Amino acid sequence: YGSIFYIVPERTMKFHLLFLLFLLLATLSLPSGAFHFATIVGSSHWYSIASGAVHRTPSSPTNVPKSPSRTLPILTSITSSNPSADVVKTTVQQVQLASGTSAEIISCLPLRNKPSFSLNFLSSVLFGKGGNGKSKISDQNFDKPTLAFLHGSFHASWCWEENYMPYFASLGYPCVGLSLQGTGGTPAIPEGAKKVKIDSHVKDLDSFLRGLSDDDQNQEFGLGLGGNPEIVLIGHSFGGLTTMKWLETFYDKKDEKGHDHDDGINLLGVALLCSVPPSGNGPMTLRYLIRSFSDSWKITVGFAMKKAINDKELCRTLFFGGSDDSNGVTDEDIERYQGYFERDTVATIDLTDLVSKLPSLRVDKTSGKAQFVDFLPSEPLVLGASDDFIVDKEGLDETSSYMGLDAPVVVDSPHDVMLGGKWKNGADAVLSWLNKLP
Repeated sequence: YGSIFYIVPERTMKFHLLFLLFLLLATLSLPSGAFHFATIVGSSHWYSIASGAVHRTPSSPTNVPKSPSRTLPILTSITSSNPSADVVKTTVQQVQLASGTSAEIISCLPLRNKPSFSLNFLSSVLFGKGGNGKSKISDQNFDKPTLAFLHGSFHASWCWEENYMPYFASLGYPCVGLSLQGTGGTPAIPEGAKKVKIDSHVKDLDSFLRGLSDDDQNQEFGLGLGGNPEIVLIGHSFGGLTTMKWLETFYDKKDEKGHDHDDGINLLGVALLCSVPPSGNGPMTLRYLIRSFSDSWKITVGFAMKKAINDKELCRTLFFGGSDDSNGVTDEDIERYQGYFERDTVATIDLTDLVSKLPSLRVDKTSGKAQFVDFLPSEPLVLGASDDFIVDKEGLDETSSYMGLDAPVVVDSPHDVMLGGKWKNGADAVLSWLNKLP
């Protein structure tokens, strides 16, 4: 993207808008397919042309609109601290997965990297074909891979929408998050169930990833990501362990079919953030019990007894670090998050079922690596947080070895790396890794 700014008298505005339109059309042959222009008129109004759309904003260009919000059953809306509403579009929708689950997904997509219909028509007249030199410009097909986000316990896809989604979407990455069964937006099956088996989460995740392709015949999300888009899967906390189990089944299918990839999912990379390790929470809880009975008790009552939903101090300790708002999470934020936590713990993971299916049961006993590591399309990312109260160093190192890495990446952050004042530390580490993908 580039920008040109200049001041003109308001009486000649029409002429300059036509001139800028001509310049915009001339840039359509660029790879990005978009160029940004802004014209400041006197001191009263700001006009801008961005990707073929003209916006008129009172006052000055420093008044950036707030990010998109949505209504939830418990709390009024989700807000974002990332001022990118002018370059991304956020949508919350209910979709029917091929697995049979009615699921909530949140998408945050960059604005079209193609001109509007009228500009595209003029471009075809001036240049013949599309303005970028192609015979057809696809609707909502993006140059960068799609980031598919998966949340952990007590959370849903809203946790990515506040910061990570608008941040990465503003950089050109389409972002989509799935809310797992048992959350407020994705009811557990059967109706009224209080526990969800890990296999159900894995099947839903698989259906979700397949549905991101416009070519999928069994489900239609209508996101316009294109046929067989490249996907980077990013899991946090328990979402990381669910990702491990999905990778097991994904590459098991590969072995059974006898080819090198699954045509239904174009997986480009995998990132695990503050992930529950392959051996689950049990060994970590035991280590905490040996080191500190108090810390072990906080984790047990916070999750098993759901005390984190009502106890502000405990909620802050487990997820956000510190005892005040020093990490950018105010008491009002805590109350808001606790409302989400209550909404999204209608049903929780069936731990009895999980014990017999832990990813650690299928590792290479010598190296600690997962059996699928050599099939991964790129080097994965395992990211930990220096102030993580839930996942300890041993657990983080276990996950790193499981994914075939020598060491994890550690950033200054509490467990919820995507929320609070330090969210960008983790996001920038993810971005650095994304830039290295093939």
